[in-house]
Amino acid sequence: MLVKDNIAVAGLQWTAGSPGFADVRADRDATAVRLLRERGAVLPIKTTLHELAFGVTGANGWTGAIANPHDPARAAGGSSGGSAAALAVGLGDLSLVTDTGGSARIPASFCGVIGFRPSMGRYPSDGLIGLSPSRDTIGLMARELRWIVWADAMLAGGIPADAAVGRRTIGIASDDDLGELEPAVADAYGAMMARIEAAGHRVVTVDLAQVNALDEACGFPIALYQTHETLRAIAPDLAGRSFEELVAAVASPDVAHLLGLASDGATVTAAHYAQAIGHDWPALRAAYAAIFAGGVDHILLPTAPLVAPAIDTGPELSLNGRPAPTFPTITRFTRPDSMAGLPSISLPSGTDGQGMPIGMMLTGARHADAALLAFARSLLVG
Repeated sequence: MLVKDNIAVAGLQWTAGSPGFADVRADRDATAVRLLRERGAVLPIKTTLHELAFGVTGANGWTGAIANPHDPARAAGGSSGGSAAALAVGLGDLSLVTDTGGSARIPASFCGVIGFRPSMGRYPSDGLIGLSPSRDTIGLMARELRWIVWADAMLAGGIPADAAVGRRTIGIASDDDLGELEPAVADAYGAMMARIEAAGHRVVTVDLAQVNALDEACGFPIALYQTHETLRAIAPDLAGRSFEELVAAVASPDVAHLLGLASDGATVTAAHYAQAIGHDWPALRAAYAAIFAGGVDHILLPTAPLVAPAIDTGPELSLNGRPAPTFPTITRFTRPDSMAGLPSISLPSGTDGQGMPIGMMLTGARHADAALLAFARSLLVG
């Protein structure tokens, strides 16, 4: 069992990959750790992450960037890149990670393993050095889905997802909602659609324009505002530092920049946050609920529009030979369902011509986690 180092394991360092927490040791297990330990999980390894879990490439100016095991010149992804890379080379069976806007699924896609984000509230959430309470959740990552199903049952207090799957309706994105993809990712998306139809399920196009627009309106303001509030509260209690001292210690330029935006009082004003949290966020959840109420069981999207970029990727990356902003490009598909609190899973779906893994993502209705896991299992064994 691997544990991402923003989750508490009694007696071990608890750093969130940032020097501001370098001297912190957890005095107790997070509840999720305790529940799995009680069921026989052995917890010898903490895994590194994009600093403070505030990024999607695996960059970390303190511990070093996380290399992709399929090509060390490529990024492992973030923020849970250490867990994805460690699982990919066989250092564990299962990892407890966190997911705020794709952190369990993006590195799983880049490294060729499975990443699962549960519905918000499904798992205990204590013992985290978190960012945004509106969408921070513990997630799971593994090479085999059976370990995710096992851990989900332990953490959710239920029974494992039933493998029996009836005929389902799977929503796919229109070309406009999908946007630009690397050719290999587009091919993998088409292949997964064909596989789903060959298994007897129905594939229909759904309109994702509204959920994408609402996420644009609320996701970034909520994340920045809540990150500032969360870390300002955590830093003195956990590390004996002020928020300003924590920020000064940050070793990764991209994280320092985001924390600066979070704390400047101008990028996200109190009025902007109130609009986002009070209007746009509920509207986003309602828009997704309408899609599922209309007869769609799951939504299928690529986990990311590209395979793992270069390990030294900065604010821009190359998508089909053209520059694109790194964070919004990589998180294009994982942000909206995260903000809505929905369950979502990234499944390995082949490789590109250079052997780099590609992930496909299935998202379900809120609290339909067991049905989502059962459908995912049917695709992997079918």
